[in-house]
Amino acid sequence: MSSRLTDTEPIANKFNGLYDAIIHERFPSSQFVVTPQYPTLEAPEPFGVGASNFAISFVIEPVGLESPVLFIEVTPPTYIVPPNARKQAEKQIRARFGSLDHLVRIPKLYGISAIGKQVSYYTYDRASGAVEPAALPADPNRVIDTAPVERWANIMQEEGRTKFLAMVEEIKQMFLLFPTITSLRPAV
Repeated sequence: MSSRLTDTEPIANKFNGLYDAIIHERFPSSQFVVTPQYPTLEAPEPFGVGASNFAISFVIEPVGLESPVLFIEVTPPTYIVPPNARKQAEKQIRARFGSLDHLVRIPKLYGISAIGKQVSYYTYDRASGAVEPAALPADPNRVIDTAPVERWANIMQEEGRTKFLAMVEEIKQMFLLFPTITSLRPAV
């Protein structure tokens, strides 16, 4: 499937199948609920692109705990080159943390900015309210890349996949702290 998805594909929803497969491989439906969320008319429209082409979100919640653990914002791969497009994608991630924070019942919420197959990982600490990596400040007098391309790695290649698997493991380890969530316990 991923070989048919090119880096010049201008439509984000062409990547939904790829991310749906990746998510369900690591977050099985017996343990997690995956909810696609589509942008509304109020969603941002960077550089004249309609909201329906900007971001599709997947929100993942464990069965038995009404709290998101991970969300993924998918944008077209053509957004990886222009610094302003990456800036908008990162801004969307940070805004999503803000819109989900009142629902978070776990110590850490994870977010992924997926620009085509390129992914960047973010976390929100519930206790402190901090989002990592920290936002780079803009300068009104200089052009600064506040979302450096180095933050993204191809999820289909070793670096991106390794980071994804480490994040999945962190999420699953976090649930050992919640004895009431039996759906995430290994069978004995």
